[in-house]
Amino acid sequence: MREEIPVVAEVEENEQPVGWTSASIAVHSILQMRLPMFLRLEPAGFGPITIDFRHHAFEWGTSLDDFPDEPATVLVETEPTTHDEPPLFALPGADLDTLLWVMGLHSFQDERAFWLRPGDHYRLTRWPDLRSIDHSMDQMRMIAMLGNIALSAEQLAAAADVEVAHAQRLLNALSLMGVLESSLEARAAASVQPEPRASGHRSLFSRLREKLGL
Repeated sequence: MREEIPVVAEVEENEQPVGWTSASIAVHSILQMRLPMFLRLEPAGFGPITIDFRHHAFEWGTSLDDFPDEPATVLVETEPTTHDEPPLFALPGADLDTLLWVMGLHSFQDERAFWLRPGDHYRLTRWPDLRSIDHSMDQMRMIAMLGNIALSAEQLAAAADVEVAHAQRLLNALSLMGVLESSLEARAAASVQPEPRASGHRSLFSRLREKLGL
């Protein structure tokens, strides 16, 4: 059963998201709705990807090592389900985070994901499993920074000495995986945390905060 997906994002008039961008918007919308759902994604020239959001799992006959960077189209098809309905593939399947990571990196053409607010700051809510995702040293360093301080794309790029587009792709991917919180959410959480004990030396991230004026 094929259905339209309400996009939880602001898209510029006459702009038609294509490729992995349209697929990422669909995934983000479903995750926001928090409803039991199957999703099928079919990039041009490849077999379908089946996602079961109830189990945070997916199945695909293609290895993520052969992930197509810029498919001409990605067919998006949803199918409502129930919490008790059997899965469409044998569980546990593949961890959905591994797919969302590469999708997020290949969406939005180096621009901000539509659901992220311009100029906002973000930090990790949980650590992604770096053993299961293909990442560079620059990406690992940026993830470590986001685990300790909320940063905008521009601040993250400056701190890691990378291009802003590179930092933005990382934020897009982590956001799609659902492991980021905005600065407003981070400040609310920090307001109920105890103050850290005084230390005789300044940490790397204390110096980073001073450098960025935070």
